Amino acid sequence: MAWGENVNTEEEAERIAAVREYFYEQVPNAAIRDSYDAGRLAQVFRVEASDFGGFRDAVISTEFLKEHPPNKLAKVLKGWRVAEHLRSMKGTEVLVTTWGIEEKKS
Repeated sequence: MAWGENVNTEEEAERIAAVREYFYEQVPNAAIRDSYDAGRLAQVFRVEASDFGGFRDAVISTEFLKEHPPNKLAKVLKGWRVAEHLRSMKGTEVLVTTWGIEEKKS
């Protein structure tokens, strides 16, 4: 399975698009870029917004992305309050895995 710009399947592209759409909905006027981090087996969404005073990274494991169907990803992210974690955190990175959310200083 390849993520990032070199997605292998339409379903992978749908999953990435669903997460990106979640961030656009939760953080209006944000600039959102994503890339694949092979070392962490994760898709990294860099969300830049004025209310953050810069950027925050949401590192979403491919395991998490594969566990939830594309049409359910936004609901899970909303339920876990990922955008709120990005807003309130002290560091610059939130890690989202099948186990939950962890805030990290990077």
